Amino acid sequence: MKASITRLRLAAAAAELFYAHGITASGVDAVVLRAGVSKPTLYSHYQSKADLVTAALEFQHHTRRQAVEEFLRARSDLSPHERLLSVFDWLQTWYSEQGTRGCAFLNAAAELVDPQDEPARKIVQRHKRWWRELFIQLAKEGGVTRSRELADGLLLLVDGVSSRVLVMGEAGAASTARQLADILWWHYRDPASTSPGTGNRGSDPGVDA
Repeated sequence: MKASITRLRLAAAAAELFYAHGITASGVDAVVLRAGVSKPTLYSHYQSKADLVTAALEFQHHTRRQAVEEFLRARSDLSPHERLLSVFDWLQTWYSEQGTRGCAFLNAAAELVDPQDEPARKIVQRHKRWWRELFIQLAKEGGVTRSRELADGLLLLVDGVSSRVLVMGEAGAASTARQLADILWWHYRDPASTSPGTGNRGSDPGVDA
């Protein structure tokens, strides 16, 4: 148990430093100092910095996923349409309060260029696939038959918000993305799945076709 706690503490410390300062700029000395352990202890858990980067991204993936899923569970009374749009509310809050450096996964992907970084790149890909699957699920729950096309468009919006935050410092970009997400929802939603008399844009019966 103690070993697993130390391993997790190292991954969390590395995630924090890599996000704030970059992977290349953050050495293992800084990580062990932040985690409060010795360098031999770090290497007893992770054979290389590349292994530590993979663990840090894995930690961020699970942390981010848990936060978004808990946010959506707290809004289970909303329609699938409103729950999907609320994801962009979550993004705006997160980028305003914690995510001033943009997306940790896109940032990492830009630095992960060596062959030993392939496991870490796979975590980045898995994180983006999770976002896509989340949007597909919400779209299907709302009767969107072209759910994969909608999810692809929404993921582009999510990544676009990250870029605006990183480059321009505009956390409010998530609000603009929310408006565009609403347009995409109605573009890809099958009108035949809308109940009679409720087909006007802005109504959302929230039922499957």
